Amino acid sequence: MLDFRTDMADERVKEYEKEGKIEGISSENIDISEKIKVTKVKVLNENGKEKIGKDIGTYITVEIKEIEIVNKDELEKISNIVSKELSELIKPYKSILVVGLGNIDTTVDSIGPKVIKDLKITRHLKKYAPDLIDEKERELSGIAPGVLGTTGMETGEILKGIVEKVKPDVIIAIDALISRDISRLFKTIQISDTGIVPGAGVGNNRKEISKKTMGIPVIAIGVPTLVEAATIVADSIELIASKFEEFKELKNATKEEKYRLMKAVLEPSKYNLTVTPKEVDDLVENMKIIIAHGINDSVK
Repeated sequence: MLDFRTDMADERVKEYEKEGKIEGISSENIDISEKIKVTKVKVLNENGKEKIGKDIGTYITVEIKEIEIVNKDELEKISNIVSKELSELIKPYKSILVVGLGNIDTTVDSIGPKVIKDLKITRHLKKYAPDLIDEKERELSGIAPGVLGTTGMETGEILKGIVEKVKPDVIIAIDALISRDISRLFKTIQISDTGIVPGAGVGNNRKEISKKTMGIPVIAIGVPTLVEAATIVADSIELIASKFEEFKELKNATKEEKYRLMKAVLEPSKYNLTVTPKEVDDLVENMKIIIAHGINDSVK
């Protein structure tokens, strides 16, 4: 398995496909427009799972170029794509619990909890005021359970109790991820039907939230918000090698070899930090709008 750190299935497939087709993996690229691309990766068997380190299932990636300057109409178009993909995954289910993972007090980790605030929650209306909503509309509930450091409880423990009491048909969990490519931060949304590990994007893995642990299907929506310093330095070395003749020897090393070298140098000194763009506040707001609207539209 490749050593570089990423939660993105399509990034792992892209690296392995340089060596040829991967048995047990199917992938499809769809260009929606000049700014929007959708990639669908399916891990079909144990070989595919072992090769890229991702569970058997479907991984849908919506990638947006120049999201910093998209207008309202473009945000709506992206939300519609998220809604369409989610609608297919939740089609069999009538009762949906949305879980906003992360820490609302830490901007880079706050997308999940912020999405919950923008959802059109209907579970209570179905029960107490059914005349106010369409009877065909699905039951939607939401929770932002916080993080272990502020609650003293594992997110999985909290959700297990909620699932046993509320009895939803499916969970949609939203969290921050980590990417291999700095250009993809806050410009990519990964939707999968394999569950999620809370805190993965901020390097603080907790117990997984999946069908195995929750007893019901778990759909994950993740946004890469961070990249390792080792990745940035390794990519910078590659750029230097391509632009300056005196460093051309560096071209002989693979991207993974450069990454491993930088990680070996930075980690002992605790300099292998995770990095996020300086426009993080605006980017979080964009992603919050896209995901919340996408979920709201998908449950109608």
